[in-house]
Amino acid sequence: MKPTKIPCCKCKTELATVLIRHAYYCKVCFTFVFVGKYRSIITKSRSISRNKGKVLLACSGGPSSLAMLNLTHEFRRVEPHEKKKVQILGPTVICHLDESTIFEEQKDTLGKLQKLMKEKYPDVPFVSNRLEDVFSDEFSDNHHIDKSLKSVTEFGNIGYEHYVQLIQETPDKTSPADRLKHLFANINKNTSKEDLHWHIKFAMLVSIARREGCSYIFMADSSTRQAIKMISMTSKGRGYSIPMDVGAENNASFKDLVIMRPMKDMLAKEIALYNRYYGLDAHVIAPTQWGTRMAAKTSIDRLTEEFITTLDRDFPSTVSTVSRTASKLTPSSDVDLSRRCAICLMPHQSKINEWRKRITVTTPQGGSLEPDVTKSCGTTEEGGCCGGGSGGGCDSSKSGIDMNEYLCYSCQVDLKDYKEAAIESLPPYVTHIIDEKERQERLREQIEEFLLSDDEE
Repeated sequence: MKPTKIPCCKCKTELATVLIRHAYYCKVCFTFVFVGKYRSIITKSRSISRNKGKVLLACSGGPSSLAMLNLTHEFRRVEPHEKKKVQILGPTVICHLDESTIFEEQKDTLGKLQKLMKEKYPDVPFVSNRLEDVFSDEFSDNHHIDKSLKSVTEFGNIGYEHYVQLIQETPDKTSPADRLKHLFANINKNTSKEDLHWHIKFAMLVSIARREGCSYIFMADSSTRQAIKMISMTSKGRGYSIPMDVGAENNASFKDLVIMRPMKDMLAKEIALYNRYYGLDAHVIAPTQWGTRMAAKTSIDRLTEEFITTLDRDFPSTVSTVSRTASKLTPSSDVDLSRRCAICLMPHQSKINEWRKRITVTTPQGGSLEPDVTKSCGTTEEGGCCGGGSGGGCDSSKSGIDMNEYLCYSCQVDLKDYKEAAIESLPPYVTHIIDEKERQERLREQIEEFLLSDDEE
C-alpha cells in the first residue's frame, strides 16, 4: 500500500497504513480491532460459557490456521501482572493432518509445522495423523468392524440409486496410502474429490478430538472462506446443513463436541496483514487442492472462489454481506440428529429419497422404476454369506441396500461421480454407519407390528 497522509479512523492521531474495505487504520488500531473480533466470538459463545472444555485447534499450516493458533495462544497467555485473569478457554491441543500422500507439494509440511511448534508454542501439545490413517480401526466408531461395501451391479443404477451389499471383509494387503490414492483416482470430477477430501478430514478431526478428550474443535475458516462455502454449498445442495457447516458455533451436530469458527469475521486480507505483523507469514504453507493453479471451471469451489474474490475487488462489501447472511441461518426445526449422513456426518432430511424424486427428473433404465433386490442372497467371491441379517445371518430380502438412504442430498449427487472401485474403497467409518443404520431399520421392520403409533392410545 502506498504511503498516505489520511489519519487512522479509530485513534485519529496516527497516520493510516492499512486500508480494510473503506476504513483506514494505523498498525496498532488494526491489530486491536482484529484481535477484538476473535475475542468477541469466544466471549459470546454460550457453549464455552457453560463448559470450559479442552480445545482441538485444526492447523493445516495455511495463513488462517496459523493466525488462529497465535490468537488462541495469546488469548490464553497470562502476564505476570494478570494473575487474576479468568481463563475462558481450557487447555489446547494442536492437530495437523498430513496430506502428502495425495499432494506431493505437502510432503514437507509436517516437518515445518513441528519446527514452528517447538520454537513458538513449546508448551502446547501437538498431534498429527496421516490422511490414510482413516482406514485404520482408530477412526471408526466400531473398532471391530469386519465388513466392507460391495457394489451390486446386477441391480443396476437408476437415477441417483446405487445399491451395495455389506460383505465380510477379506484381508487387504494393499497399504493405506495406496488405498487412499486408489479411492480418489476412481472419482471422476474434482468437485466430488474435494468434497470427499474435506469429509474425510472432518471425520478424522472428530475422532481425534474425542480421543484427546476435547469438547471443542476450532476451525480456521475466514470470512472470505465462509462466503465461498456459503455459495458453493448452496449450489451443491447442502442447504439443509449450511447453518452447521458455516456457522460460528455448531453445537447441534454432535452431543459431545462443539464446532467453533472464531475467524469467521476476519477477511483473508486482514489475516495476511496480521501474519506479517507477527512474523508468521514466513511459516505459512500454501494450501493445495485438485483445483490449485487450475482454471476456474475445474470445480464448483474453485469457480465460486474466483467469482467471490473477483467481485470483492470491485465491491469490497461482498464478502461481509454474504458472511453476515450466512451467520443468520439457523438449523431447521425438524432436524433429526439421529439421521447422520454416512459420509459427511451432517444431519440430513428424513425421507430424503421421496423428496429428491419429487424435484428430480430421471429416465428409468430397463423400463423399471425400482430394481428387484429380493432375488437371492448376496455372497462373497468365496461363496460365503454376505454377512447381512440380524446376528450376522443372511436376510435375502435385504441383499441389496440402497446406499442413498444413508446419505444427504449433496453426497448423493457426488456419488454419481464415484466408480464402483471408489465406493468399495470408502473408509471404514462409512461402512460402520451404513451397517448400524441398516441393522436398526431391519430390526424395526421385524417388530413394527408390535409398535404403537403416537396417535394410538
